[in-house]
Amino acid sequence: MALIVTAAELEARRAVARGSLAALAGGLRIEIAPLLDSPVEVPREKALLSRRGGRCAVDGELLHFDPWDPRHLCPRCGREYAGGLHDRFRLYWYQMWLAERVLHAALLGVLLDDPACRQTAAQLLAQYADQYLRYPNADNVLGPSRPFFSTYLESIWLLQLALALDILESGVPSPELSTLGATVRDRLIAPSAQLIASYDEGMSNRQVWNNAALMAAARLLDDRVLFERVLTGPSGLYAHLGTALLSDGTWYEGENYHLFAHRGLWYGERLATTAGHELPPTLAQRYRDGFAAPFRSLLPDLTYPSRRDSQYAVSVRQLRFAASCELGLADHDDDRLVSMLARLYDPAIPRGETGRASSSADIERNGPPTGLRRTDLSWRTLLHARPSLPPLAMQPMRSDLLPAQGLGILRRRDGDVYVSLDYGHSGGGHGHPDRLNVTLMSGADRWFDDPGTGSYVDPSLHWYRSTLAHNAPLVDGHSQPRVRGALLAFEDDGAVGWISAKAELAPGLVVRRSLVVLEDYLIDEMHWESADTHVIALPVHGVVITGAYGVQPAPVPGGSGEEDGFAFLADEGRISLGARGVFTLRGEHPSGARLDGWGFAAPGDELWSATAPAPPGRAARLPMLLQQRRAAAGEFRFVWSWGGAVAGVERHGDTLVVSRTDGSVQRHARDASTWVVTGGEGQLNVRLGGHAKPFAGSERAQADREAAPARSSGGTRLHLMPIAFRLAETHYRRSEVTWQGAGAPQATVRVSRPTPGTVLVEVDVDASQRLFVPLSTENQLDNEPASINGDSVQLYAIAGERTAGLLLVPDGGAVSARPVDGWANDLHVDARWRPSAAGYHLEAMLHIGGGPAEFRLDVIVNDIVSGRARRRGQLVLSGAPGEFVYLRGDRNDPSRLLRFSLTNA
Repeated sequence: MALIVTAAELEARRAVARGSLAALAGGLRIEIAPLLDSPVEVPREKALLSRRGGRCAVDGELLHFDPWDPRHLCPRCGREYAGGLHDRFRLYWYQMWLAERVLHAALLGVLLDDPACRQTAAQLLAQYADQYLRYPNADNVLGPSRPFFSTYLESIWLLQLALALDILESGVPSPELSTLGATVRDRLIAPSAQLIASYDEGMSNRQVWNNAALMAAARLLDDRVLFERVLTGPSGLYAHLGTALLSDGTWYEGENYHLFAHRGLWYGERLATTAGHELPPTLAQRYRDGFAAPFRSLLPDLTYPSRRDSQYAVSVRQLRFAASCELGLADHDDDRLVSMLARLYDPAIPRGETGRASSSADIERNGPPTGLRRTDLSWRTLLHARPSLPPLAMQPMRSDLLPAQGLGILRRRDGDVYVSLDYGHSGGGHGHPDRLNVTLMSGADRWFDDPGTGSYVDPSLHWYRSTLAHNAPLVDGHSQPRVRGALLAFEDDGAVGWISAKAELAPGLVVRRSLVVLEDYLIDEMHWESADTHVIALPVHGVVITGAYGVQPAPVPGGSGEEDGFAFLADEGRISLGARGVFTLRGEHPSGARLDGWGFAAPGDELWSATAPAPPGRAARLPMLLQQRRAAAGEFRFVWSWGGAVAGVERHGDTLVVSRTDGSVQRHARDASTWVVTGGEGQLNVRLGGHAKPFAGSERAQADREAAPARSSGGTRLHLMPIAFRLAETHYRRSEVTWQGAGAPQATVRVSRPTPGTVLVEVDVDASQRLFVPLSTENQLDNEPASINGDSVQLYAIAGERTAGLLLVPDGGAVSARPVDGWANDLHVDARWRPSAAGYHLEAMLHIGGGPAEFRLDVIVNDIVSGRARRRGQLVLSGAPGEFVYLRGDRNDPSRLLRFSLTNA
C-alpha cells in the first residue's frame, strides 16, 4: 500500500539509499545493529508521569536516556537516581525509541534488502500485537492510552508501528507476513485507533498526531469513513491547516508547538497526498510556509525564543530542525530553508553527540547544539529528501513581522541585536498572559528574556505562567486575562526601526507599547488610557537600580493567586525615589557585558526591587524591578543601551534627549501616529509611520472562539429552593471509561434555605469506597492537590460580591477544606459529613447574609475506586455531557454555576 510514499517512490528510493544517501543509510544500519544482534522484549508495564520521575531533584534536568543503559543519570550534575517513579517514566522514552527502531528496521530491510532488519521488525510487531491489550487503560493524564499516559503519545507510537507494517508489506511478500499483518491489524491497530478516536482534542497540537495516526490506521484497515472524517472533519487535517496554522505559516500556539505540530502535519499531508487527496492550493502554501516560519524568530545565538509553554533556550542546531529543512525542500525550492541549512551544515561548527541513536520517535528531547551533516539525519530524510542539495548560502537575518502570530522583530548588526514585541495571538491553552512582552538580546547576552515553561507537574509552572515572570504589563496586581493585541505600526529603514501595538488588558483599559530601536540603544514607551483608575505595573527582569537610593524591606503588593506570581518573589523592598524623576539601572552578565538603563518616574510612582526565579534549569535567582502607578491614564518610559553607547538621557516634555558617548545628541518625539528621530547635521532625521491593519479571516474567527466564555451548563434558568438534583450520566465527566463503564455512579445534591441568611447544600453519594486523601498528603504525580484523586467534593458559590471555592475532604470526624486558587473565599462555609450505607453524606452550610437576591452554585463529586492512582471521573451539578476530566484539577469556570433565587424561598 505504501502510506507515505507510493510504491513507485519506494522503489526509486532503493537506488538513492545505495547511492547519494548511502552514508546515511549505513549510519542508521550501524546504530540498529545491537537490536538485530540481541533482540529485546517489548515492555510489559505502562509508563507513568510523576513530579519526580525522570528529573534531577537538584537541577530540574530531564535525566539522561540511553536505551541500552537503564541507569537514571543527570546530564548536568552526574547524580544517579533509582526507584519506581524513574523506571516508569523511562518507559515513556523507551517505548518511543523502540517503536521508531521497528520502523528503522522495516525501512532498511526493504531499501537495503536486509533480511535481518525485516525479521527484527516483524518480531517486534508480533510482540506488540500480543502485548497491546494487556496494557491498562487507566490513570492517564491527558486522554486514554494503554502504553503511555496521554493519547497523543500513543498516536505517535502507533504511527511508527503502522508505517513499519506498511513498509514491510510493500517489500517481499510471504505467507508469514500476511498472517502477521492480519494479527497486527486486529490486536493492535484497530483497538488503538478506536481508543484514539474516542478523544478529540480540537485545535490542539496533540490532535495533529491523533489525526496522523488515525489516517494511517484507517488506510491499513480500509476504513474510508474514518479517513474522510479525519481529513475533512471539524478538527481534521484541513481544519488544522486552515485555522490552527495561521496565514503567515505559524502555528497559533507559538514556535515550540509549531515545531511539534508541523512534523505531525507533514505525516498528514503525506498520508493524504499518497491516498490521492492533494491539499487545496491555499492550504498547501500555508503548509509549505510552515517549514520556514519558526526560523524567522530565531535569537542571535540560534535558539528559539522561549515564548509560551516552550522549553528554555532550545538550539536550532539539532537533528530534527535540519530534517525539517530537508523535508521542506524535498518538493519545493525555498531560499529561507537553504539559508538555514547553510548555518546548520556549517563545517566550522564543532560536532558533538547528535542524539540520533537514542531518539524517541517524534517526541522532542532537546540536547546541546552541535554541527550537523546530512549523514546525521533520520529515516524520513532517507525516504524523502532530495538526493542532492542545491548550493548552500547563508542570508543575513533581518527585521521581520509575523502578523498573524502577532510578533514583531527588529534586528540590528545582521541579526546580532534582537528586539521583539509579542503582542498578538494569545496562544490558546499553551499561551501565557504576556501580551506586549519585550525581549532584548545582544549577541549571546540575554537581557530581557522569556523564561518559557519548566515541568508541567512542578509548582514552578505557576510562576512561568504568570505575567510577572515576563517583561509585560500587569493590571491591578493580577496576571493579564487571555486576550490578543493589535498591531499599530511596524517600520524599519535599516537605521531606525519602530513597532507599536496595543491590547485591552481590562474592560475599557487599552495599553499601548512602542519600541524604537537604533544600532546600539532602544526606547521603550508604554502608555495606557481608561475611564477607570487602575494600578498599572511593569516588571523589568535582570537589572538593578544604581545610585544612592534607600530600600525599605517590604513585600511587593500584588494578587495572591498562584499564577499572579507574587508568592515566588524574595528579597523584596520598596525603593525611595525622593523627588528624582529619572533613575538609572544596570544589568551585568558574567561575560562582562553591560546594559545601561534610564527610567522616568512621575509623582506617586512606586518602584520595587526583588529577586525572582531564573529560567527553568538555571540555579540562580535573578534581580528584577517593578514600576507601578495608580492612574486612569499614564505612561512609563525607558531607554536601554548595550555596549556603553549612551552617556545620558533627559526628558523635556514629551521629547527624550539621548546624549551618546561619541558626543552626538539625538532627540525622540512622537504624536498620535508617528515617531520622529532627529540629530545634528549629517545625522538622523527619520519619521516613522508604517501603520498596519489588524489580522482578519480565519485568524479572527479563531480569536473569537478563544475569547468566548466557557459555556454555562445552567444557562439563564433561575432555580427555586428547596430543590434536589439527581446527578447521573449527563453529569458525568469521564476519564478512560464511560459512565456505564464506571458502574453508573450517581449522587443527589439538595439545595435549601434553612434560615434567611444561610443556604444548605447536601450531597449524597450513592456508592463510594470512601477513599479519602487527607489535604496534607503530598501529590507525587503532579502539582494538583493530592486530595483531588480521592473521594471529595468541590464546591463553588457566588453570593453578591463574595465567593467560595473549596475542595472539601472528609477527614476523620470532620471535613477539611482547601481553598481553590482564584476564588476569594470570603463567603463563610461550614461543612460536616457522615458515612451512609454504601457511600457518604456531606453537608455544607453557606452563610450568605441577607443582601443578594440570588446566588450561584456548582458542586462536583470526585469519583475514585481502589487500584487507581488518579480519579476515574466526576459528577458535575452543572452538567458535563461529552467532557473529560483530564487536566481539570480543582478549576471550575464561574460561568458554569447554576443560578438560585434568594427571594422566593
